[in-house]
Amino acid sequence: MAMQENDLLLEVKNLYVDYQAGNGSVHAVRDVNLTLKRGEILGLAGESGCGKSTLAFGIARLLRPPAMITGGEILYHSRPQAERKGEMVAARQDRHASKEEIVDVLELTSSQLRAFRWNELSVVFQSAMNALNPVMTIGTQIIDGIKAHRPDMGAAACQKRAAELLDLVGIAPDRLRSYPHELSGGMRQRAVIAIALALNPELIIMDEPTTALDVVVQREILELISKLCKEFSTALIFITHDLSLLLELADKIAIMYAGAMIEKGTSKDVYLHPRHPYSYGLLHSFPTLTGPRRRMVGIPGSPPDLRMIAQGCPFSERCPLAFDPCRSVTPELLPAVANNPEQTVACHLYNTKYNETVPGEERFAQGYEALAEGRTAR
Repeated sequence: MAMQENDLLLEVKNLYVDYQAGNGSVHAVRDVNLTLKRGEILGLAGESGCGKSTLAFGIARLLRPPAMITGGEILYHSRPQAERKGEMVAARQDRHASKEEIVDVLELTSSQLRAFRWNELSVVFQSAMNALNPVMTIGTQIIDGIKAHRPDMGAAACQKRAAELLDLVGIAPDRLRSYPHELSGGMRQRAVIAIALALNPELIIMDEPTTALDVVVQREILELISKLCKEFSTALIFITHDLSLLLELADKIAIMYAGAMIEKGTSKDVYLHPRHPYSYGLLHSFPTLTGPRRRMVGIPGSPPDLRMIAQGCPFSERCPLAFDPCRSVTPELLPAVANNPEQTVACHLYNTKYNETVPGEERFAQGYEALAEGRTAR
């Protein structure tokens, strides 16, 4: 289905999330903006601790104290309540034809939030074994979720729907009677995905769903996710620290560093032309399977302390091409090049006020090699 202008599903505007602590607030998410269309897959990438999961849990209103949303808006473009009547699958077919309602997620009450989750938005957590109840069968856990939101559905209909969901994710329906410990890691992950799909939500958030799986099962899960998103026009926010996973799966990629987004663009643009030195470092932190052999150079140093974000670019202390403005002026997320407004980057290297020449990948490579050898890159 081709994306239309009115297919906007989610808007996150100037979102801030802090963790309150005795020795100062941790600014985990800082001034994040993003939009997501129906059926679109957005990949969130970055190092551990950069704010990916905090952002996702903030969107789902799953944060608990000491975490606190301190600013911003989360706007969800919902279909009207009238479309929710009838069969669950049938309700999905005509949603694009009706006028949408804008829901302010941060203003939802507890009861409204309970109805919002799983009907409109569901979450696949990082560890499938910990997400599943070990003393309940897979079928019971799927059916409990359906009954909680569809109390008018009979037992036979719930059982049928649960069997359909397992079949949808490639698990035999007789596994409804199995307990989580009787399933392999890949099957458990598929079962969690089935639970997330139970009510045909518009948006699914997946927090590193393939981290504990081997590469073969990873590939199978990614292919399954891609197939289901296309089949049901479901939007997806896929969180991972492994940028290589997103290159085939995601339509768009957003890269986070120190709680802020530093680059956004299509997966093709980010792969072929990474604009931020940090994005380049992430892409070149794993070896290629084909082509000439090249020297692997990692990103030096450690992420900054999120309690005390220094003035300027937060990546400046680790950047091979940092110069004076990077240490005093915070860069804005702006188009990297004039002919491609969709790829934005927060880097002074693309600001003509501070730098006249747009840097190429060769310059990034030379900079990281210089840092590895203890030389100055600029």
